[in-house]
Amino acid sequence: MSGDVPMTIDLSRVAIIARKEFADHLTDRTFLLVLALFGILTVLALERGLASYVSAMEWYVAVLERTAHSVSSEASLLTSSPNLPSVLWIFLSVGNTLLLFGPILAIAVGFDLISGERSTRSLRMLLSRPVYRDEVITGKAVAGTAVLVLASVVPYLLALGAVLVAGLTITPYDAMIVALCWGAGVLYLLAYFGVAVAFSAFSEDGGRALAWAMAVFILFSTVVPAVAEDTARSAAGPIPEWPPDDAPPDEIQRYLEERSSYYATYNGIRNTILALSPNGNCETLIQMLADLHRDEDTAGGAVAEQPGLDEVLGRFWQNIVGLIAFPTIFLAVAYVRFMRIDLR
Repeated sequence: MSGDVPMTIDLSRVAIIARKEFADHLTDRTFLLVLALFGILTVLALERGLASYVSAMEWYVAVLERTAHSVSSEASLLTSSPNLPSVLWIFLSVGNTLLLFGPILAIAVGFDLISGERSTRSLRMLLSRPVYRDEVITGKAVAGTAVLVLASVVPYLLALGAVLVAGLTITPYDAMIVALCWGAGVLYLLAYFGVAVAFSAFSEDGGRALAWAMAVFILFSTVVPAVAEDTARSAAGPIPEWPPDDAPPDEIQRYLEERSSYYATYNGIRNTILALSPNGNCETLIQMLADLHRDEDTAGGAVAEQPGLDEVLGRFWQNIVGLIAFPTIFLAVAYVRFMRIDLR
């Protein structure tokens, strides 16, 4: 039965396989070790985020007090001071930890998903039962996705608990941005999960799959950003020099135009290259979401119209498509390879 391809997948069998794989992941020593290290790093990042928020809020209150005692309210220091501290900083500190160490967790989930059972001959035993191959790979992918969703939501729940215990307020707009950051983080983890599963399908043992998956992670986390930076600088040319203090207004205006053109070229080329990697897409998306919140904070006393969810997604659709396409491609490659594996 396992050698044939069914017209439709039996979801009950997929659910059984997914439950078994999910339980196996939660009891796997390698996964638990990586998860424990990830949890420790998350707690440390959360502590730093809270400390940074408290320090920034104390400074902001001090500025308010100095401004209240100033003679001229129009010369308020707040006009040039940094933004009002936001609880979003705390959640972003957790998100940065997910960006740095999350791929290791995702690779730990997927690197021996197929090669591990293949090397122990348990995959042949599984496929000898009344179950189709596509149901097996689908169940394994669903279980891995569920584990990563669970692992990614826990840090944000810890941050939410810390924020509520500290008596801080979370606005609905903040909650929407945090939810979008979490969603981007899930897609980011699934990207490296797909890479690990793909190499697991092509490798005879888990060690090789792990080595290749880590090589891809290093490529996209270090090599691609360096290439993007160097290429963007070369294409944009030298940075325009600041005009002298006695420069006429037209020269200052020309400098501002050249500076704007320089950074437009630089950012355009850099972001285009970074869009080829899940790291670049996720970092760009989270940074743009943080900038969106910062723009909303710097509206001053005016009532700023907050963009809706559809408008927010419309601004970042390229990065969202990139994050979705990356795991889709690698999981599709793993699926095709798994369907053609010769277990004899």
